[in-house]
Amino acid sequence: MDEQSDLCNGKPNYQKIMEIIAIESKAFAALVEKIEKIATYVEVSLTKETEQQQVTDKKSRRKGEPWMTGQEVCEQLEISARTLQRYRTNRIIAYSICGRKIRYRRTDVEQFCERWMRETPDKQVDQMIEAHSLHGRKNRSYGKKRGDTGKNG
Repeated sequence: MDEQSDLCNGKPNYQKIMEIIAIESKAFAALVEKIEKIATYVEVSLTKETEQQQVTDKKSRRKGEPWMTGQEVCEQLEISARTLQRYRTNRIIAYSICGRKIRYRRTDVEQFCERWMRETPDKQVDQMIEAHSLHGRKNRSYGKKRGDTGKNG
C-alpha cells in the first residue's frame, strides 16, 4: 500500500524517512564557525540599525515633512517661543510665512543646531555660577535692615 491510498482511507501513514549526511569533523567545524560569524554579523547589524532608528526618531518625530511649526522648533531646540521670535527678528534662523502661519524648514533648523548650539559641560556651568557677582551675596541682605535708621547711636 502506498501513502496516498492510506490517506484516502482515512489512515495516514506516519512513517518518516530520515536521511543521513556524513561529513568530516573539520568541515563541520568550519561550517559551524561560518554560521556563528553570520549570526554575530546579523546581531550587530540589527543593534546598529536599532540605535540609528532611535537617534533618527529623537532628532525628528515627523521626518517625512520638510516644514516644522514654531512649537516643534522650540521643543527640538529646547528654547522658549520668545527666544525663537528673537532669532527670527535678528535673522539668526530662516523661516517662511504661509498665510498667517510661520513655518521653519527642517534643514534650516538642523543647520542652525550645527552652527549655533553647543553642549556646555556641567563643570563649566558650575564655574560660571560661582564666578557670577551675585553668587556670593546669597545670604547677605541688601540695603538697610528694618528698624535701622543708619545713624550710629
